[in-house]
Amino acid sequence: MSLHPKLNPPSASLRQPPAEEAALLALDAAGRITLASTAARKLWQTGDTELIGEALPNLFFFEVTSREPDWLEAQWEVLLAAALDQTVPLTAHPREGAPCDVTVRLEKLPGATPAYLAHVRPAAAPAGIATALPNELAGLTVLADKGSIGLFDLNLKDGQVYYSPSWKKLLGFAEQELANTYDTWLKLLHPDDSAAAPDRIAKKSSSGTRPFSLEFRMQHRRGHYLWIQSSGVQIFGAGGTLERVIGVHADITERKEQEESALTGEERLRNLAGSGPLGLFEFDFAQKRFWLSPAWKHLLGHAENEATDAMEAFQAALPPEEAGNGVEAFFLSRHTGEATYLETGRLRHKDGHFFPVLLGAHRQFSPEHELQRITGFHLALPAGALAAGDTPVPPAFLAEALAAVTEAVLVTDMRGKVLYLNAKAAQLTGCTEENALGRPVGEIFRIVLRDNPAATDEALECALTATESLGFMANHAIAPPADNDQAQPVPIVWTARQSADGNGNAQGVIFVFRNPDELSLTPDELVKANRFESLGVLASGIAHDFNNLLTTILGGVSLAKDTRDDSGLADSEKACLAAKALTKQLLLFAKGGTHVKNVVAPVDILTDSSRLAAAGATVQISIDAPSDIAPVLVDRAQISQVFQNLIINAVQAMPDTPGAKIWLRAANVTLTEGQIPPLPAGNYVDFEVRDNGSGIPPENLQKIFDPFFTTKKHGTGLGLATVLSIVHQHGGQIGVDSTVGEGTAFSVFLPPAEQPVEVEARRAPTLRFGTGRVLFMDDDEKICILTGSMLASLEYKYDIAHNGEEAIALYRRYLNIGRPYDAVILDLTVIGGIGGKETFLQLQEMDPDVRAIVASGYDNDEMARRFLDLGFCGYLTKPYRVTDLGKVLKAVLG
Repeated sequence: MSLHPKLNPPSASLRQPPAEEAALLALDAAGRITLASTAARKLWQTGDTELIGEALPNLFFFEVTSREPDWLEAQWEVLLAAALDQTVPLTAHPREGAPCDVTVRLEKLPGATPAYLAHVRPAAAPAGIATALPNELAGLTVLADKGSIGLFDLNLKDGQVYYSPSWKKLLGFAEQELANTYDTWLKLLHPDDSAAAPDRIAKKSSSGTRPFSLEFRMQHRRGHYLWIQSSGVQIFGAGGTLERVIGVHADITERKEQEESALTGEERLRNLAGSGPLGLFEFDFAQKRFWLSPAWKHLLGHAENEATDAMEAFQAALPPEEAGNGVEAFFLSRHTGEATYLETGRLRHKDGHFFPVLLGAHRQFSPEHELQRITGFHLALPAGALAAGDTPVPPAFLAEALAAVTEAVLVTDMRGKVLYLNAKAAQLTGCTEENALGRPVGEIFRIVLRDNPAATDEALECALTATESLGFMANHAIAPPADNDQAQPVPIVWTARQSADGNGNAQGVIFVFRNPDELSLTPDELVKANRFESLGVLASGIAHDFNNLLTTILGGVSLAKDTRDDSGLADSEKACLAAKALTKQLLLFAKGGTHVKNVVAPVDILTDSSRLAAAGATVQISIDAPSDIAPVLVDRAQISQVFQNLIINAVQAMPDTPGAKIWLRAANVTLTEGQIPPLPAGNYVDFEVRDNGSGIPPENLQKIFDPFFTTKKHGTGLGLATVLSIVHQHGGQIGVDSTVGEGTAFSVFLPPAEQPVEVEARRAPTLRFGTGRVLFMDDDEKICILTGSMLASLEYKYDIAHNGEEAIALYRRYLNIGRPYDAVILDLTVIGGIGGKETFLQLQEMDPDVRAIVASGYDNDEMARRFLDLGFCGYLTKPYRVTDLGKVLKAVLG
């Protein structure tokens, strides 16, 4: 059964609305309508308020319908995933009259509370915002007058300005109190945010539109400043001149205050971890990353800048009787069954003496109960505190610590009377601490079976009768209090253990539980978590390939240096370029998606993906993607992550025998209606990743795309869930075919792009000008010497600066005599001085015509585009050859 909307091509039998009609619907987080434009009410033929409160999916035809209570929620989730920031075709269902074909695009509105704006357009209407937006604004009477979002329209060409009543109300003004002039905007703008004026946020562009999104401050009528999120589009004329700016304003002051509060909290923690009394540590055993804070090192007598191996230093600080088995065994041996604990103990100082400490730790375990990560602190106690029998941890401190953990904690005595519950436990049980203390645990912690709420279990009896560790119980829920029959049971995962005194006598029971729904990940978190997991899997293979490339480079250089034989230098140069390409791919993968889609050839996607995913592997990979395959419009980083995951899975599924192969293929296909649900009929690009590995058992085949499902010992189960999420975001679908013992084939269907791949024009081979003067800035002396030689070989005159201060002084000296440099090359990162960006901004103030080039080790298209938009004329990626340097200078000086 499918929940997907009916994405059929427009039918001639359906009513086609007039081309000028357009509709906007404001939605809350659950997909219910809060505001509707005049065009929306006209489209669905309703009164002024009939659409308010209606669920968006009810306005369209779907293939499957149901009266189940959660069906609308499921339809909304599917529609949100399909239409967020992209257009999908649907069939609208008016209250009266015939159905009509429309396109729908959902846009997330700024603000702390999730909300969305649905753009509904006739199927045949043009998508160009330059013609559609003004008509929409004219119909948004309710939103412009009463909404919480302010609309504005700055027509710079005709000198006409419009601020909606809600725009003025946002700042505390009545409609007649603010004039509709551009000076109004400038007067209310915070002096430090003057660069946020909408006619200054972009340079001249080609004709068309450019979206923008900014955060800045504007003055309220009462005198204080509000943080504003401004989003919209700039519209340019044929000559690239900015003619119009249209957009919306939303108040994000509350979010900004929360961010400031979070930064303050981080600063406090940083102070504690740096020079305060709290020594922090973190050991990630899964990723082999170990860290000790400067305060921890100081606690043990180490200097902050002293190079210490974290694991060795921690193990050396443990008492001799506990240090022998290693750090991991130390943390596994104590407080079994508890994720978070506090205890007192001793640590050995660097000079050999022991001193008392309080240890707090939080452990994370894999589904196989292997220790994956531990985060904790040490706090030095007064000398003799333990020997004197003093209580090392004040009760108030313990209560505060338990209140801070995310798990619910409930403690009873041996008779089952509640002694303590933290804030999370009070929230999940629906009972405050005052009402719970002294009552039987069965009245507070009332657990029932999820599948049968009428069947109750006695949690206390389960804990007291258990002969070994209770483990995690995952099939229960907490029944609501008896006096609240309207509430629903809350699903929980829980465990419990008996607590004993110093003589081993049982004195009570500790229950720890939480709502498993709070463990879910957003799509962005899912992609990010999987990306980090994949980087860990690929690390050794990438290191293997880099070492092979470095061997070729070092061998060719040493051969030329020691024997004056330069026959290996050509191979060294090729190896450098291959390492540069691998680094670019690695940076792109580590950064993640840019949410910017480009037209990419399928062969480039498969080649880039296999370069990283198969690094260091012995498997044989073949790529079959002819040049006539249609290109696709994708977020290159995210779609590469899809195929890297599939290739990694294929490599790991291979038996440890010769003959392991992976086939990567791309082909043009035409799908019929219903052939690959829920994709509509049409043309697609079919990508296939096939292996001859062990295959997937039938009982697991239906679960492989579920988050956290995995059969790997050290896997997280995020890989294929991430793949499915990304493919759906690109308007595609994925299928799998597997036979145990023969292999597995994954097929990814993506819609083809409507435009061809952009081909960079070949540059002329001539590189030498010999007439320019160049200022080069870099803090690395060897790079300065090498680049100076390159510039001399290209017959340019040059000067060298080692930081921004020197570059500014040199530029000012020659500018004052009327001989400014023809070009300036600036390294972005300078240790102990002004970097490239700050230097450029100061040079630009001196000379608006300065022609500057970025020199950076980050080979990233998004970063290059950002600096070019800032005003730089070129982007030079390290490492570079003489030809690369000559090309960028020729482009800038030409």
